[in-house]
Amino acid sequence: MTETTVVVTLPSETVEQLERFAQQQKRSVSELVRDLVVQEVPGLPLLPHNVEQELAAFDYLSDESLWLLAQTVLSPEQQEELATLNELAQRRSLTEDEAKRQQALVDAYDRALVRRAQAVSTLKERGRELTPLLNNHSQ
Repeated sequence: MTETTVVVTLPSETVEQLERFAQQQKRSVSELVRDLVVQEVPGLPLLPHNVEQELAAFDYLSDESLWLLAQTVLSPEQQEELATLNELAQRRSLTEDEAKRQQALVDAYDRALVRRAQAVSTLKERGRELTPLLNNHSQ
């Protein structure tokens, strides 16, 4: 997702309210305003607050940590287990335990994907060359 900076003029009282609210939530004013705007635009889902906080912390990670996160995937065992459960689900209804495990693996995959995307975005914002990442995933 690309981002565009927008400058908005607000009354001083509103800015003071936003600053207090952001400080209470331990967030920046720009994060707070962005989330409020996105929340009001239909069809754009917000991530859970804890996920937003985690992703915001990526700005403070070293490039080395971001490179590791950008390459994170499910372990081979988890990938195999998820593939097996997906195949089973096509042939029959999964048991309750199987369905819970499948959902846990899908959730883990989703979290890894969001982290990878944020890590790549942060590296790109820092002007880092992303070709090595593309080469790793094209093999």
